Amino acid sequence: MSDRVPPRPDLPPDGVPVPEMPPTERPLATWRWWEAILVYLLILIVSAFATLPIFQVIRSRGLANLSASAIIAIVNVGLLVLWLQVFHPRWRRVIGFPRRIWPEVRAGTGFGALLYPVVVFGVGIVLNLLLQLFTGRSIRSPRQLPAHLSTAGVAVSIAYAVVIAPIHEELFFRGILFRSLADRYGFAIGAGGSGLAFGLIHYVPGPVYGSVLLMGVMVFTGVALAWFYERRGNIVATMVAHATFNVIGLTLILVLR
Repeated sequence: MSDRVPPRPDLPPDGVPVPEMPPTERPLATWRWWEAILVYLLILIVSAFATLPIFQVIRSRGLANLSASAIIAIVNVGLLVLWLQVFHPRWRRVIGFPRRIWPEVRAGTGFGALLYPVVVFGVGIVLNLLLQLFTGRSIRSPRQLPAHLSTAGVAVSIAYAVVIAPIHEELFFRGILFRSLADRYGFAIGAGGSGLAFGLIHYVPGPVYGSVLLMGVMVFTGVALAWFYERRGNIVATMVAHATFNVIGLTLILVLR
């Protein structure tokens, strides 16, 4: 009988175990921040023209504006994904998608529920007081929804705030813009730059200081979401946090109107 031990299938021919390779690190964003902003602005222009027929079909100005905003956001998501897929095919790994969804849903729901009172009733009150000291007048944020909404308007508002806006805004402001800035210049620049852009996109026409108050609150919201995104490492958690934030805000608006 031969004393030779047959080779193990899990070892190389020389019998020396091969150490496990470390998990592959997340690749850096291959798009530049200015490229992302330019593409986003071009997409906004294209999608805005695509919604012009809505104002001919829907006579209610409030419902038409809400419907147009929802369609613009949906078109933006589709065109942004197309741009990423064609020019930056590794975008999914760069932005980050979780293997397990429910832990991110739970974390995002908890963070969004905590973020709303902290930002709106904490940061918002402080900014309001500072603006009052600076201007010597009472400051109120502009109305974010029309005063009189039909049932269809309420339905579009809910769909937009809870589903469409979180996907659209998190994909661009955190997944694309923050990622491109943070990967090159660090978290502070990424969070500050994407937070500022996030605040600007939430401009609502009205008294100037009221609009500044709203945008200031949203800047802090954007910075907080960037921190949460960096901590969780995936875009789904921030989408859920954003949706939770909007659910609370929309509920208060509809109840108190």
